[in-house]
Amino acid sequence: MSGVRNRAKQSELLRNVFRDFMKDVCTSIPGHILTFDPLTQLAQVKVGIQRVDVNDAVFEVAPIIETPVYMPGGDYHVEYQIDPGCEGDILFSQRCIDGWVNSGGVAANPIGRFHNMQDAFFLPGFRSKPGALPAFQNNGIRLSNKQGTQFVWLKNDNSISADNGQARFNILPDGSTLMQNALGSFQLMTDGSFSINGLTITPDGNIITALGVNLDQHAHYASDNVTPLTGKPIV
Repeated sequence: MSGVRNRAKQSELLRNVFRDFMKDVCTSIPGHILTFDPLTQLAQVKVGIQRVDVNDAVFEVAPIIETPVYMPGGDYHVEYQIDPGCEGDILFSQRCIDGWVNSGGVAANPIGRFHNMQDAFFLPGFRSKPGALPAFQNNGIRLSNKQGTQFVWLKNDNSISADNGQARFNILPDGSTLMQNALGSFQLMTDGSFSINGLTITPDGNIITALGVNLDQHAHYASDNVTPLTGKPIV
């Protein structure tokens, strides 16, 4: 029995040693932006979870500097504004990234660091509950500000919308388009007719007013036997 107890104690000791060792192996952890340099796209980031030392004292990890921030794409890419407080995931490289950050390509490995907190990347977009998007739409794909008042939106019904809070442009599923603001609108219909503030222009150039008057068939006369305003002579 004593042998069994000794093996159990040894096993527990090894687990504790391994657990303490793994505390310094950095893989991934949530965090947020403190500062961001638009020129270099490097940020100072704050780890979002407190740590506890061997004496059970709680402390915050020091900020991580010169952290590359993810911008998807290559020569063709997506840019988005990064502000202090932006939440995301901090990823850690298995090797020192100092040489790569400065030179790109296949860089030298100047320091023998492994899974170190200083070798971090920031992936924006992972959100806590307080940081959840208030105007989120689970529909297609949308580029939007946080409030949802500015967006370009490809919807799952095959329509496209763009809005800046003052004017909106829509391409509808049937191929018609509509542009409107607070004071007016214009629309291109599926039959090729174009309407602006109620005035319609047909594909053959005919004009129909908002009151339904067809200008191609309607003429005003100043008096009898006088050329109408359409420009056609009286016969």
